[in-house]
Formats: sequence, C-alpha cells, structure tokens
Amino acid sequence: MGMAASQARYLGLTARKTNVEYEGQQINQARTALANQSANTFNELLALEVPTAPSTQDYTTTQYSYEDGTVGETITSMTPLENDPDGYNYLVTHYHYSDVFTGIENIKRNPQVLVSDRIEKNEIDENKVETTTDPVTGETIYSVRGYQCSAYDPNDAEQSELYDTLSASYADLREADLNNVMTYRDSGGKMHIVLQDQLASAANGEAAASDYYMSGTRAAVMEIPANTIASVTDPETGTASYTVNGNQCAKYDENDEAMKTAYDKAVAENPSLAKVDTDQLYTYTDSDAVVHFISASDIEGVMTGAAAASDYSVASGVPTMIGNIELSVYDPTDKEQLEEYEQILEDWPESVFAQSDSTIYTWEDSGQRYFACYEDLMNSWNGAPDASMPSENQPSLKYYTAQAVSTKIEQTERAVIDFDENGRAESIRFEDSSAVRTLNTETITDEAAYNDAMNQYYYDQQVYEKKIEDINAKTKKIQEQDRTLELRLRQLDTEQEALQTEMEAVAKVIEKNIESTFKTFE
Repeated sequence: MGMAASQARYLGLTARKTNVEYEGQQINQARTALANQSANTFNELLALEVPTAPSTQDYTTTQYSYEDGTVGETITSMTPLENDPDGYNYLVTHYHYSDVFTGIENIKRNPQVLVSDRIEKNEIDENKVETTTDPVTGETIYSVRGYQCSAYDPNDAEQSELYDTLSASYADLREADLNNVMTYRDSGGKMHIVLQDQLASAANGEAAASDYYMSGTRAAVMEIPANTIASVTDPETGTASYTVNGNQCAKYDENDEAMKTAYDKAVAENPSLAKVDTDQLYTYTDSDAVVHFISASDIEGVMTGAAAASDYSVASGVPTMIGNIELSVYDPTDKEQLEEYEQILEDWPESVFAQSDSTIYTWEDSGQRYFACYEDLMNSWNGAPDASMPSENQPSLKYYTAQAVSTKIEQTERAVIDFDENGRAESIRFEDSSAVRTLNTETITDEAAYNDAMNQYYYDQQVYEKKIEDINAKTKKIQEQDRTLELRLRQLDTEQEALQTEMEAVAKVIEKNIESTFKTFE
C-alpha cells in the first residue's frame, strides 16, 4: 500500500472513530435522561396512596330513643351544660316524624285546559229562617227550621234557667239586650235560644245566626245559615224583589238578546227549564258573570222553607276541562274543600292562586283533589302556539293540593340525663315536663353512608390500579428504550475496537513505508 493511500486510510479511520465516540456520548446522554424518567416514575409510584376499604365501625353509632305517648322520639345530639342555674346537665336535640297537613304547588306540563260554556243545574236548599207579618200588630214573626219563635220571658223559670246556663258560656247571650232574645222549641221538645237581630240578618241573606241549646249537660251552639233567597222591598215604591246569595233577581226578558242566548243554551242542556212559563221565570247574574235562571214557584218554596229550588246556570267562556277530567267550581261550604283551600293560601301566600279574586276551580284525580285559579287556567288556554288547536302544547299550569306530608319535627331543649356505671344514658327528663323517660339504646349503622364509602373505595381502587398500570407501562417503555440504546452502544464499542485494531495496522504500514523510504542504509 502506498504511503499516501495508507495515510488517507488512517485519516478515514480516525474520522469514523471520532463519529463512533460522539454517537456513544449521545447514547449515554439519552440513557441518562431515561434513568431520570425512571427515577421520576418510581417516585410517582411511591407517592401513590393505596386505597383502604371502609369499616362498618366507622359508620356505626349509639343512638338513644324514647316513647312520648304514641310518638317515638329519637335523640340526635347531647351537648353537656356547665353550671346551668336550673340544674340541667345536657342540651338535647330530638325529633320525630309526624303527618303535617301541607299545601303543595305542582306544575302540569301541557295541561290541555279546555274553555267552553258551563251549563249546570244546581239545587238551592230551602231557607232555614222564615218571616211572616202578624196581620194585627204588623210585627215580624220568625220561624227557625219551621219552629215559630217567641220573645224570651225572664219570668218563665225554664227559659230563665236555660238563659243563665247558656249565657255563662257564650258572651253574645250574656251581653245581649233581653228584648233581643227569642226562644223556640224543636220537635223533640228541646228549647233553643236565638237572637232576633241575627235572625233578621239571616232572613235577609246577610249573615248566619247562632242557635244556642243544651246538648245533654253541656252548653252548645250551632249555625243557622243565612237564607239563600231573600225578599227585598224598595222603600220608595214598595215593590218587592228577590235576591239569591245577595244577587238581585229580575224578571226574564226574552227581548234581551244576551239573556235569550243564555236561556237557549240552558234549555238545550236542561229540557225541564222549558217547562217553566217564561212569565214566571227570574234571572240573576252572580259576581263571576254567570247567568242564572230560577222559577217564581221555586223562589217561594225556598223562602217558605217548603222545598229546595232548581237553579240553572250558564257560564260562557270558562275553563271546563283539564285533559279528560271535568272541572268544578270551588265550594267553600264544603268543609274539606275549605280546609284544603285555606291551607294552600297559608303555605303559598305570594302565589297568583292566593292573590286571585277570580273563580277557583277544582278537580279530582285518583282520589286526590286539586285546585287552580281562573288566571292560571286561562293563561294555559291562551298560551297555546296554534290558535286552531288551543288545547294542545299549552304552557305549564301551576296547580295546588293539600295533603298530609310526613315531616320531621325537631326540638332542642335542656334536660337532666342519668347514666349507668358503664357511662350509658339510661333516663332523661326535659325542662318542660316532670316525666322521667327511660332511654332505649341501639347500635345504628348508617348503611347509606357505608355504601357510599364502599362505592368511593371501589372507584379509588380502580383509579389506583389504572395509575399502577400506567406507571408499569411507562417503566416498560423506558426499559425497552434503554435496552435498545445499550445494544447500540455495544455495537459502537465493537466497531470502535475494530477501528482501533485497523488503525494500529495502518499505522504500522505507514511506519514501514517511512522506514523503507527514508532509511536508505541500515
């Protein structure tokens, strides 16, 4: 090999060796970075907290309870008191559940309110107070439920004794002018006491009267309802007219187009109305703009207490249905309806329902009574997006009901608690009672809280296992990369040794060439 070629070969080998050394340095730096990643992964593994399954003991407490009559009371907390001036040693919070009559607001989606004419035939009860005029004296004679009243006679021993007994219980009687007191005897011979001015008010349909009597040995009172139909005489003309529930009656006028239309609608639904001679027919319009029809003979029957009357009514453009259920007008004389209605007002005083001066409607569904006001019903009816289908896709309707709702009744008060030798409470006496109640002790496990804790544990366990899997996968990847780099480093080491051997051989060749070229003589 020529000297020039040998030197070129040596330079090429040197360059290759330098490249191998540089690549080896790069690999070592990469392996160092992998080592740092491996250390971080190990630290991440050490930082993991192994989930611990909850113990039922962590959710188990000792609970005290006692019986208070028919109610079971449960104690939730007992806070020690120090230096209480009345000697009580604990502030105790306890509770029980009780059914509380509650007004409930509901929302009905697309209620399908239907507005149309409501045509009804109702019955008006006969009057309970009847008045006649004595033809001789001109005085008004009162009868209650058909029993004629007479002026109270204080000289009558029976009447005097009854008045003294009843007036001791009722201030109205005690404070009444004796000239205002009247009596009557019912069919069973029992004597009653009434007040003349109250009878006059009831006769005029203005207000109910009170009827006082003895129920066994106990003083009692019952209500005489105000007359539904009353006679009113014009003081100027002397003409008598009638009022029904305070609404002025007038003779039916078939020339009144609106009245004739209402009459025709009523007759169409109630053919019996057509049998009444229109000359004997009266009409009135109530506060809800409902037109009523009633016959003169029925009016007289009610006023004399002889018979009930048929009252035909026509209400135009009013809510009549909700879905396929018929609506009725709220009846305040129905005690159940009145109780439910008043409870709703008490619990929802700011609602449109409570503020409404319009008609209240009711309906029943699955044995439960519901209430809604005219404004809310009409808002649903008028809010339908398609005027041709007003009962479809209506806005939501707020409606109400009243029912017994199981309610937690909680109270906190001072008490004296006695403990046994094991430190367990065994009796309690509250500040508002002298009764000492025996405490029942039981161990209660909050199963719901324990189950929640177990679910959280299962979730944490899955998260922990996933993190372990991620760390293991990351570690495995680092190890594979490190093995690849190590293998490449070994290859470079082998290549470097081969280059070193070849460079030594080329160096010897160059040395021989130099000697053979420049050393002429030995």
